[in-house]
Amino acid sequence: MQPNGFVRAQSGFTLMEMLIAVTITAVIGLGVWQVVSSVVNSRDRVNALAEQFDGLQKTMLLLERDITQVVNRSARDVYGDFKPALTARDDAFELLLTRQGWRNPLGLRRSGLQRAGWEYTGTELRRRYWPVVDQGQDEDSRDVLLLEDVNTFDIRFLDEDGKWHDTWPTDQTMAAVAPGQRPVTPLPIGLEVTLEHERFGEVVRLFTLPDFSQDQAQSVVNQQQEAASEDAEENAQEGAAGGGT
Repeated sequence: MQPNGFVRAQSGFTLMEMLIAVTITAVIGLGVWQVVSSVVNSRDRVNALAEQFDGLQKTMLLLERDITQVVNRSARDVYGDFKPALTARDDAFELLLTRQGWRNPLGLRRSGLQRAGWEYTGTELRRRYWPVVDQGQDEDSRDVLLLEDVNTFDIRFLDEDGKWHDTWPTDQTMAAVAPGQRPVTPLPIGLEVTLEHERFGEVVRLFTLPDFSQDQAQSVVNQQQEAASEDAEENAQEGAAGGGT
């Protein structure tokens, strides 16, 4: 009892009001959690898709570089037998080739040529390369996994007569190669690569091989060397004349 006979009224929330407030808060929290979870899951799916697409682009870029920089330089395997510069007859690889343009930023004492092989395992596409073109007894190759979830990987070869072949060199070309001799086989003028990915579907790429003539290339090199020698002689004569005056 308060003085003067007044009674103070009790203020506050009833149990029902508390339950309603807790329920509303829980519903709002659950909704916010679902939105945040959906955003996070979407981000993860987008990142995974982008990573797979980057892998596909990287694979096609490396394949394009290998094919467009191929050189007609045969190689020896670990047994000392000669292999064509570009071949699809190796049991371990869908494509095996010799390419130029191997960058050497550290200035190592090695060739600019590289032997590279493309291997399809049934679900994975891998690239293997050797630091030297002619392989020795020691296995010093490097293997790189480029792409997963590959359903098919097929290559066709276009000859100079415009005919497609499933393998290269052709049977007729291999029949003319003498055993034990370095094979001099022509390169195809084009390749068609068909890759079927589980997520991205079928990808078909056509590659044109460089029309490389060793005699013409050597002639160009000789001309450049002669021009450089003439320039050097002219500079030397001008320097001698200037010193004499």
